Amino acid sequence: MLALLAPSAAYLTVPARAGPISMIQEGQSIQQDKGRYMYGEPFAPEGMGREFINADVRRPLSEYVGASEELNLNAYFKGETSFEPWDPWGLTKLSKVSANNPDVAWLREAELKHGRIAMAAFAGILITSAGIHFDAPVFADATAAGWPNSLGVIQTGNPGIFFQMLAAAGVVEGVSNTGRGRSSNDGKSTWWDGLWFGAREGSGIEPGDIGFDPLRLMPKDPKAAELMKLKELKNGRLAMMAIMGIFFEYINTGKAFGSF
Repeated sequence: MLALLAPSAAYLTVPARAGPISMIQEGQSIQQDKGRYMYGEPFAPEGMGREFINADVRRPLSEYVGASEELNLNAYFKGETSFEPWDPWGLTKLSKVSANNPDVAWLREAELKHGRIAMAAFAGILITSAGIHFDAPVFADATAAGWPNSLGVIQTGNPGIFFQMLAAAGVVEGVSNTGRGRSSNDGKSTWWDGLWFGAREGSGIEPGDIGFDPLRLMPKDPKAAELMKLKELKNGRLAMMAIMGIFFEYINTGKAFGSF
């Protein structure tokens, strides 16, 4: 019975072909060419990302500032001195499965942006919870409604303020992203492929660096700069956790901060 159900080996034979994947002999497994990033052959055509997908430009998570080795408790308690950074869901390796998934560089930029927004949000919640707000009646109503209902009050009371906020965010994102990398690439912006397919040497694109440092806080020394990046990253992560905590505090008590 098993012999009848099993397909013939002839139907499993794949003709040898030139390219990254080839079947050496019948019964042997597929062999991946050395140096190729993806597990399979990318479908993107030339000029639409194919030249970046398998290029040797991708940095592993371990090379990024703030890669949390200390959270890999399994390896730590085994006494291993060198182990992979903490990524229990393997999100930083999704780009190896398909080019439709972002590289670590893109994920790092997303993490930094979320952290920055969370830090600004924490400061805003703290200030408005103390009763400090703009003089317009809609802001007084939003403050009285409490967080996180304030945005809904503003959308209902004065939708124009909400759309101004969206327009301002769009302008900031557009200007900061389209200008990145131009000085290093003959006037061409490489923001998208310089992060989605991995930050490349000479692209001028560094995850999270939008060229905005009016107070000149970023040190010139590379080690000091890494420490500054780590401080921002950890403060951003803490702020994201704090915002989640404030949210659940508000759900249970009706206040953003219990004693306020």
